[in-house]
Amino acid sequence: MHFPTREELRARNTRKWTVHPDDVLPAWIAESDFATCEPVKDAIRDAVEKESFGYTPATSDLPDAVADFYEERYGWRPNPDWITYVPDVVRGMLLAAQYLTREGSAVIVPVPSYPPFLEIPKTAGREAVYVGAEGGLDLAEIEQAFADGAGSILISAPNNPMGYVYEADFLNQLVDLADRYDARLLMDEIHAPLVYDGKHVVAAGLSEKAARVCVTVTATSKAWNIAGLKCAQMIFSNEQDWNTWKTLTGVAKDGTSTLGIVGATACYREGVPFLDEEVDYLRANRDYLIEELPQRLPGIKVTKPAATYLLWLDFTDTPLAADPAGLLLKHGKAALNDGSFFGPGGAGHARLNFATSREILEEVVERMEKAYKAVS
Repeated sequence: MHFPTREELRARNTRKWTVHPDDVLPAWIAESDFATCEPVKDAIRDAVEKESFGYTPATSDLPDAVADFYEERYGWRPNPDWITYVPDVVRGMLLAAQYLTREGSAVIVPVPSYPPFLEIPKTAGREAVYVGAEGGLDLAEIEQAFADGAGSILISAPNNPMGYVYEADFLNQLVDLADRYDARLLMDEIHAPLVYDGKHVVAAGLSEKAARVCVTVTATSKAWNIAGLKCAQMIFSNEQDWNTWKTLTGVAKDGTSTLGIVGATACYREGVPFLDEEVDYLRANRDYLIEELPQRLPGIKVTKPAATYLLWLDFTDTPLAADPAGLLLKHGKAALNDGSFFGPGGAGHARLNFATSREILEEVVERMEKAYKAVS
């Protein structure tokens, strides 16, 4: 993998490297530090040369590119005619919660959760029901929430922030519950390309029943780091959802970028060699942290992720327990995500982004150790 210098990373002028002063090393928001995939840059350069700056085209190759990638990578081919785009995954999940679930029904949010998911129920005018997610989802707890009237559940698959991968048997049981209680599984598969252990299973592809209860949203923004291009993909797996989607106004669903369609298509069509190399590099970074952090910060509990480039860290038995992210920033100049922003159960935790060079990652660990010693 190739990496820009720190100066070049700051010059990108994106959120990860601009929120904190230059003496802070960022390991927080889910942006990666890899040099961008060359075929993706080439495709965008070509679009810029053609001055493709207007509204999105009436048709594109992106739905077919998504279907081909899903078939080759995950073994299930969605119907390209039922694939469309939205600006980002959060918008897609919000629209699914608003328009593809029982009217007025509560939304289940597993916690700790990707922070924007905590805002989706309120934004959709729904009640939020929290279920525990640390260590895995509890089917009995989810069934109780469905029995009490919840009409959907937001699932990041693979999980963010803990990085576990859902197996087919579990997903089939979840599908059965959703079918029994007339509920929907709203699946965020944005991290699905980044799996180290096991295999990503597309819930919607498991059965006709699964296709009926699932709505799938994905994007190239994590695996290829192009979130700013604003193009996520909605993958519908039944005709009823597709027909409902077509009734929504542009005010609700528009906002995808023309350059985003170009970039996403290039990722799926030409970005697999880059992706495979990236996964190998990230796996080595993950393994380094799993071994190193408990030695350098005694008492820390590290959840080993099977996927994603995010590490969920439990500091509750360390001197940093009161405010892990704040103390790491204050005493070590290392910026991690504050666990409390991930909802109930997040206090005393932090999330670390390891999608960076080994050089930077080693320095992040050194700074974390410095902070640990400073408050011990």
